[in-house]
Amino acid sequence: MKKTLLTSTVTIGYFMLMITLGIVASVPANVHKNSKENIRREISYHIICPAFITENSEANEVKALIQVDASGKLTVLEVNSGNPQLKDYVLAELKNIQINPLETTEKFVVVIKFRVV
Repeated sequence: MKKTLLTSTVTIGYFMLMITLGIVASVPANVHKNSKENIRREISYHIICPAFITENSEANEVKALIQVDASGKLTVLEVNSGNPQLKDYVLAELKNIQINPLETTEKFVVVIKFRVV
């Protein structure tokens, strides 16, 4: 009886420890993901649809590989678009944006889709 109680206690304790460690390990990832999403929103807020976009098309999409340093400065590593004029516009706009710094300086992709209403 004592052996069964001890085994049950150890097993329950082990699972409780694993659940606690899992929760602790997942919190920084969620915070980091939210930081990236906030940066994406801030970029979308600062870059408006230019006047030369007159119709909706797949070429009105820009993908940018960026990195944010500890001071909040954006570094643009790569920009791709089917519209060269739009690519140049977004590149120029991204270079002028100063945002809140991230805890990490990991690279990530921002996709900006310009649509005419």
